[in-house]
Amino acid sequence: MKMLRFGAVLLLFCGIAFASTASFTQPRLAIFLSKTSYHHAWETSQLAGHGWVGIATLAGIPYDTLFVEEMPGDPELSKYSTLVFAQATLVDDATYSEIVVRLRAYLAGNHSVILDGPLATKDEYDKERDHHALDDLLGLEYKGLQGGTEHRIRVTSNDHYGTRGFEVSQFLTPVLASATNVLQPRSGGAVLLVSTNGQQSFPYLSCVTRGSSRVILVSDFGTSAGAGTFFRNDPPQVIYANQLWNAMIRAVQWASYGDVDVPFPAPQVSNANLTAVVRFDGDNSGDLNYQLKTLNFLTGVAQDTGVVPLYTWVSSFVKKAGWDKLAPLGKRLENLGGEIGTHSKFHEIDRKMTPDRWREELDGSVEEIEQNMRAQGFPIRKIQSMINPGDTIPMEDYGEVAGRFSFYMTHGLEQSVPLGFGNMTWFTGANKDFVLLENSPHPDYQWFYDPTWSYTTAQITANEEAIFDHMFHNVGRGVIFNEMWHDYSISSAPVNEGKDKRITNQNNFPFYEAMETKFGTLPIYCPEPQELAQKLRAMAQWNYSWKASDDTIEMTLDLSSLRRNDTAEFLGGMGVRVENTGKFIQSVLIDGRVHPAFDDRLLILPNLAPGNKHSITIKLGAQPTRATHLAYVSKLVTEATLTPGGLAFNVKARSKARFAVAVAEPAIALNADWQEWDDSDGHIKGFVRSDRRIQLVKVSTSGFHMTRANLPILAANEKPGTLALRLAAPSPEAPQVNLRSDRQLRRATLGGQDLRIRNIGRTYELELPPFTKESELILYFQEAHR
Repeated sequence: MKMLRFGAVLLLFCGIAFASTASFTQPRLAIFLSKTSYHHAWETSQLAGHGWVGIATLAGIPYDTLFVEEMPGDPELSKYSTLVFAQATLVDDATYSEIVVRLRAYLAGNHSVILDGPLATKDEYDKERDHHALDDLLGLEYKGLQGGTEHRIRVTSNDHYGTRGFEVSQFLTPVLASATNVLQPRSGGAVLLVSTNGQQSFPYLSCVTRGSSRVILVSDFGTSAGAGTFFRNDPPQVIYANQLWNAMIRAVQWASYGDVDVPFPAPQVSNANLTAVVRFDGDNSGDLNYQLKTLNFLTGVAQDTGVVPLYTWVSSFVKKAGWDKLAPLGKRLENLGGEIGTHSKFHEIDRKMTPDRWREELDGSVEEIEQNMRAQGFPIRKIQSMINPGDTIPMEDYGEVAGRFSFYMTHGLEQSVPLGFGNMTWFTGANKDFVLLENSPHPDYQWFYDPTWSYTTAQITANEEAIFDHMFHNVGRGVIFNEMWHDYSISSAPVNEGKDKRITNQNNFPFYEAMETKFGTLPIYCPEPQELAQKLRAMAQWNYSWKASDDTIEMTLDLSSLRRNDTAEFLGGMGVRVENTGKFIQSVLIDGRVHPAFDDRLLILPNLAPGNKHSITIKLGAQPTRATHLAYVSKLVTEATLTPGGLAFNVKARSKARFAVAVAEPAIALNADWQEWDDSDGHIKGFVRSDRRIQLVKVSTSGFHMTRANLPILAANEKPGTLALRLAAPSPEAPQVNLRSDRQLRRATLGGQDLRIRNIGRTYELELPPFTKESELILYFQEAHR
């Protein structure tokens, strides 16, 4: 790992100016927790660990998750560009001494350290130790717990990469839930953010450069003070568009790269601003009516939006509802890309678990679901996923989960740290591919049923829509939305516990319809659950290096460090964001071949060969390119290539997969189930519902656009004055073909039969009769005047 930077050089004797360039070899974070701190206050360690893995993923920098008690030796430690110590306050004396020795050697190189909260200031008995040696090494001092519930995080300087784009004095957060442990530089450095109530201010985020190394001090991010919260069920109980996440992401990037003045690449989980999957908890798996309504609703969500669920049953409850009734519906959901997982056997996981109880709750549940699905004639894929039932499972039990499942969704911490997802290996033993998703704020249980919460369906809907919009518009970077949904809430079950203490809603369903609308109307990414797990593994495990100038990025993406070969099969649809520039992507080469899949500042990855290094070259320019390119896709895209007609790309999909292609000249998308022309951004937008190769065909007719076609166009053949389109047999929906052309459409036939044409100006709507097999539509245009 090495950073090289070359400033602008003016060779006076030669009269030649060279643009700035910079390069970096294999950025990687090590995110440290303390076992001693964990056993003293497990929730804080869990908050911090989940949150910092989320930040690393959003920053696009690979990472490993480690314990300070097992800190690697100097050669191993030096491979990390940045060490993050997350709420590692308590350590024993031997670990303290080891940290001092290791950090002294580590900081002598071009490395960085991030502290979230005090580091090793107390021993294993929670007694303050003499920590001057470590403080001197890091150049910091502690000011104790300061501030409180009237303090907010505010920008004090925007001259630094970490806060560039914010305004000085801008508030980034709502009020805090409690005081924070204040860390500040002993001398020098820059305080970028403060915690303030308008009268008192304390450093919150500070950056210090010490020789060739950098130190970032954070006054408690991963704690119940909730600096990163989007919503807290305490006054004023409003959604807040918390921008602290963006400052933390940029701080992590600065820690690795320093003050670079060139663009640099940052991979992300998907090519969209937001990645959505439904987390479904089947607490009432034995209620047939609840199950039928939920399974049918989520099937409709998948068909209409492409967002699919991890659908989990409490297996012992299902017998009451009837396996014969639920098995075909569960299989139907799997056929649409959803996944069947477990929510345990009895929903009775607690802090008193024994090995036998773990086997009964987890192994017993998997066996029960798989056997009953097979017995009903609807076998499913091997169960690989689990959703946390009941109270939050502590991290020390992750070994029991990771030994059985590779993908796990949990909850309970989202009011304080609302984003947490990634490949986490704390307490997982030999199971290093374990992927965890913290629940997105907030569970439907809390909104509708928790006796300490009280909101109307309309309030809940408005709040959750605002959270979704904030994540999409302000956080971005492929951020994952996986809000917890329950069968009883989708079915509007009555409130029982605490119904005299909270608002009771008669109809919860408008909330779910509103979220389905969000899924279907914003350009989000919609992975299958196991696909998402593989993408998150890639974000942690791969390596990359880059070299950049003002208008070119050369990146090497190394897949040899992926622990599973099949991970490379799921890279398609991920993104590489271009940071630190106002320029636009003009072209992309992958392994020397043109790759026409990118947006203004985001490359869309295809699948790549496993185990190899892949070269990526991105060219930038001052204006958006006019070249035809795939600008967005909501499902896994395996390949995108140039063709004589423009481009072609392959999509893997079992439910709706949306796409947008930027075109410079008139064209038609072949094989799309539906397409339209969006005049506002010059895109052909469409979708497919199964694996498909979409191919663009150019049309020479002046001003031609297919403004709407709700059935696949299989081929196009253009001759002077005519355009022949081979149409697939339509779905049950009435066939529709609308178009626009600068040349007058004088006639149209389907299978040799003349069609009635309605038009407003140069926009034409064809009245197509029902047909049941492939047919040829011929459009006849007025001859151009000579």
